[in-house]
Amino acid sequence: MGERPLTEEKVEQKPRARIESLADLIFGLALSVGAISLVSNPPTDVRGVYNDIITFGFSFLILITMWLRYTRIMSVFPLETRGVINLNIALLFCVSVEPFLFNLIRNTPVATLPFEDATSTLYALDLGAMFGILGGFSLNLAQEERKLIPKELIRQYKIEGASWFVCGLIFALSALPLFWRITVGGMAIRYDMWALPLLLIWTLRQANKVLAKRGTDV
Repeated sequence: MGERPLTEEKVEQKPRARIESLADLIFGLALSVGAISLVSNPPTDVRGVYNDIITFGFSFLILITMWLRYTRIMSVFPLETRGVINLNIALLFCVSVEPFLFNLIRNTPVATLPFEDATSTLYALDLGAMFGILGGFSLNLAQEERKLIPKELIRQYKIEGASWFVCGLIFALSALPLFWRITVGGMAIRYDMWALPLLLIWTLRQANKVLAKRGTDV
């Protein structure tokens, strides 16, 4: 009878470990696919080199930001319900298709604008789903009654969770046809909107660093 709780604990930990291992594999493959696509379709001029590096850098920042946030959340988040597991699966699916959709956009000929519109719409919805899921996980962690994180971090997680939801909303809104038809410098404003979430996350991180430093000084 004394060994039963230990057995139950092992059973609870196995799915969590397997999902985290699978997540690391999927994130790693997604990053690798993006790099391989550059090698398989090399540019023919200097301008093309710069464009490829910039576009790959955007995809890399998205995926690495997702992975850092995901690992931080999953280090304390319990996989206790089927709904949470399903959201994890949905998140990993979105991560898996991100390089595919991104490369479709990057390699689309100028003459096929309807195709680019469709692929960029799907890409925006894909990123919106990823940000929204991670935002939901953050807010779930911030529930004080669950006692999953220290009380002094609850406010920070609430702000971060809300910010990630806003980022997801920006990506989802950019999928509207209106933001494809409006152009700036010959480029759909949809693409300009995709820079806003990264800017928001970077600003939030800088603000957290300043607040943490003030707390240490006090």
